[in-house]
Amino acid sequence: MLILRWLADQALRGRELISLALTIGLGLWISSSPPQIQEKWRTAWTGTVLYPVQSVIGRMQVRWDLERELDDLRAANARLVAANAKLAEVARIRDDLREFEPMRKHLEYPVVGSRVVTRDPLRLGGIWILDAGTESGVGEGMAVISTDGLVGRILSASHGHSQMQTIGDPDCRVSVLSARSRSPGILHSIEGAGVFVEFSVTSDIRAGDTLVTWGAGGIFPRGLPVGKVVEVRKMPANVLRNARVVPFQDPWTVRNVFVIIRPPELRVLPDSSIYFQSTRDAT
Repeated sequence: MLILRWLADQALRGRELISLALTIGLGLWISSSPPQIQEKWRTAWTGTVLYPVQSVIGRMQVRWDLERELDDLRAANARLVAANAKLAEVARIRDDLREFEPMRKHLEYPVVGSRVVTRDPLRLGGIWILDAGTESGVGEGMAVISTDGLVGRILSASHGHSQMQTIGDPDCRVSVLSARSRSPGILHSIEGAGVFVEFSVTSDIRAGDTLVTWGAGGIFPRGLPVGKVVEVRKMPANVLRNARVVPFQDPWTVRNVFVIIRPPELRVLPDSSIYFQSTRDAT
């Protein structure tokens, strides 16, 4: 019994050498065996030792292939989303052009279509950047309209883009008329919070009146639809009156616009200057 325990202790201490010797011996025996026995050993070795390794590698390969296919599908989906957005934008532009055709017949000058790209972060008022510039004939002082009505005017233009000042900007002034009474007034925005028309106490402007551009100053052609008067207010001095106006085209939601290409010689003075000069001459 003691001899067997001693042999077991020696075997455990030298198990690395014993394993190496057995492996070498087994390899030599297999290599010297007939081909049939070698084939059986290769099959057994592959099935018991290499199969789990191959299985793990195969699963990893399948996972890698699935991840690659998923990335390809995500990229294809992103391209489809971008293409769909582009087609939707083209469809909206086409619809705007179709709606704009009746208005085009009443304009004396050609127009250039453009898209609103972004807002100028340096201006607090309604200043928008358009994707049409001098290469399309767009120049400073030209009127900008939409399918619904007046939007604003061009402040500056360069190659590839231009700056548009909307009627919602506090620095914008537009001479307008009541389509019902033909009474004049000046359209402006108070701190960018709403659009109003200022007119004299002798002018006949009432709630419900439709306002159109007067055409004074040469920037805005006569007769462009501007908005509707919803409320008339009396001023403290009882010399002027103020009325709140709802524009036909909300300048904060417009996306596609049309720039009226007018010769520079017709855009001589700001609308407000001509308006006040004309009213002084009339009096």
